[in-house]
Amino acid sequence: MDELEKIRELYGEPPADPFLKARVRERLAAEPRRRRLPWTTAVAGLAAAMAVTVAVAVPGTPGEVRPPGQTATVSGRSILLAAAATAEADPVATSAYWRVRKLYRQTHPERLGRGENRYWVVESRLTEQWAARDGRVWSGSRTLGARPASGADTEAWRRDGAPTEWSSRDRVLSMSPEKGRLTAVTGRAPFSMAGRGMTFEQIQGLPADPAALKARVTEAVREGAPTGALDGVVADALSGLLWSKPSPPDVRAAAYRALAELPNVRYLGEAVDERGRKGAAFSFTVQATETVRRTLIIDSASSQVLSSTVTGRPGVVGDQVEVVLDAGWTDDPPAVPGLP
Repeated sequence: MDELEKIRELYGEPPADPFLKARVRERLAAEPRRRRLPWTTAVAGLAAAMAVTVAVAVPGTPGEVRPPGQTATVSGRSILLAAAATAEADPVATSAYWRVRKLYRQTHPERLGRGENRYWVVESRLTEQWAARDGRVWSGSRTLGARPASGADTEAWRRDGAPTEWSSRDRVLSMSPEKGRLTAVTGRAPFSMAGRGMTFEQIQGLPADPAALKARVTEAVREGAPTGALDGVVADALSGLLWSKPSPPDVRAAAYRALAELPNVRYLGEAVDERGRKGAAFSFTVQATETVRRTLIIDSASSQVLSSTVTGRPGVVGDQVEVVLDAGWTDDPPAVPGLP
């Protein structure tokens, strides 16, 4: 039995962690075949980060007999650290504009329809934000139209005559997309962290050390954080540096590493976003109550946040979902958002 077989027998086949798995295999390959790898070294290599874990069933390798129900352990912390390494390896951007393009979805707060044919509709909106290196910022938006929220809502909508427009709360909702718009952001800070304004220069100047970054973020959000909610506000502010702000690669890496050490960040396992992209899901409490949570789906191979979902917010029907279509640097000038 060679070293890899011994590890499989003790711990199961390691899941496809792009960094941890490769590191273990390279270490084993470097050892002479006549020497045994001490079991303590194997444990340290495979369980380098077990702060947040989830057990998932995985298939055996070809020719391997595995006891029924055997599971392998995936470390949420190792996934965040892998994403940090990927982010840190990104080249320093030289393009003219940072841009983030998102698809926003939320259930309309009032049921529509007539009589017994009442139903919920979901509103969708495309948003884009550009930031130039000199601090200028532009914001783009395009309403994509409303649709029944579920199959049952669709049936009720059809019984209601399948309308394509509704009047609700002093405005008209439509199934048709609207023309987009683009405006320059003036008179206020273009970015925010827990409600506090931030400039492009302040984001670029954030520390690249995880502990220092956490301390800076904690100090920035402490004053406005609700009682008992500081940990959640810190986690939320750190996560915003991953996808909603033009953070430098080393700052994004530090944010991932800081999140990996927070006890309130939970790994939920593999997930798929609304566009069918696979990633790893993490959640944390946004407010002091356990009902309001943010869930991120992260692609550790690219270090990109794929989507963000906030659930349980008071006064809001359903989830607030933001799907990240694109985030990064570009030489394309600011423009009115096109249809996705």
